Amino acid sequence: MKNTIRMFVAAAALAIAVPAYAQGGGGGGGGMQMSPAERMARQKEQLFKDITLTAAQSAKIDTIMMQAAAKQQEAMMAARSGGGDMAAMRESMQKMNTERNDALKAALTDEQKKKFDENVAAMPQGRRGGL
Repeated sequence: MKNTIRMFVAAAALAIAVPAYAQGGGGGGGGMQMSPAERMARQKEQLFKDITLTAAQSAKIDTIMMQAAAKQQEAMMAARSGGGDMAAMRESMQKMNTERNDALKAALTDEQKKKFDENVAAMPQGRRGGL
């Protein structure tokens, strides 16, 4: 079961990384770009800071986060090919993040949910420097 999840996570990360690499990676800050797997690991670290997860919870959360990342990647690609309405894309991403967070919270205990909400509130919102 663990190996299946690991293979799914690796395949999904690769599926996201290859198109991003082929398109030049985006961004433009001149700094190092995080891979999708690194970005997801960092996001998980921020969302679940000071929360001890069981192995089952961690596996479920990894699955939810990978599915959400794939969905967001598809939405970004569609927005780029459709003219790039940034306001609509930002609104769509916020909605997807809310849906993802609701799904993640469903895997947590009541005590963990409180800490999760604190962690979400402490996370930086949007891109630095504005868009």
